[in-house]
Amino acid sequence: MRLLNSQKNELYDAIEVYGLSPAQFEFVNTKSIQSSPEVATMLCYKGTDYYFLFDTHYGGHYASFSPGEQHFNDEAHTSDWDTQLMVFDRWLEYLSREINSPNKWERLESEMKSIRFNFTNDEDKFSFHEYEDLKLKVETLKSSINNLGLLGDQAHVFNDKLDHLVELAKDMNKFDWKSLFVGTIISVIIQLSVTQDNAKELWTLIKQIFSTYLMR
Repeated sequence: MRLLNSQKNELYDAIEVYGLSPAQFEFVNTKSIQSSPEVATMLCYKGTDYYFLFDTHYGGHYASFSPGEQHFNDEAHTSDWDTQLMVFDRWLEYLSREINSPNKWERLESEMKSIRFNFTNDEDKFSFHEYEDLKLKVETLKSSINNLGLLGDQAHVFNDKLDHLVELAKDMNKFDWKSLFVGTIISVIIQLSVTQDNAKELWTLIKQIFSTYLMR
């Protein structure tokens, strides 16, 4: 279906309600899926595969869109324009969810590339003196983290995780603990959406403080 200017204006207003910029969208005329040889109107979110297709079907309205609520692609048959506009509004909700969701897998890959630890497969447990030294290093790291300028409770979460790691070090072998330590730091960085700059500073601190543990 071809959209009226008044209908396009309604879409414009709906987009702004969700805090999105209409400039990020563009209209494309395409072949109808349901009513060939009619023309359908597709509203695309620039730079992505996300879209909303306005079409007709047996006198009613039809919409195909991506993203959907639980699927990458979805569709809806509606009786009139007002109902289709409600479907469009739900699509904007799904779109906002996806474009504002951090790519944790991409961040994981980035964090893995940014660190260069090379510790050996040491199955011995920490001796008493090594454990005491480890506790001191963790306390040093906690104090340094408090000065990184992290947001909100980020420093508090890191410190809690570090305290837990210290407790686990009593029973774990060195290799397993080191692996868990690095994995935990990465997980917290991703979970708390720590900025790239703060994450870089954190890894620098860790390498400095734990050089004898994690660099061999």
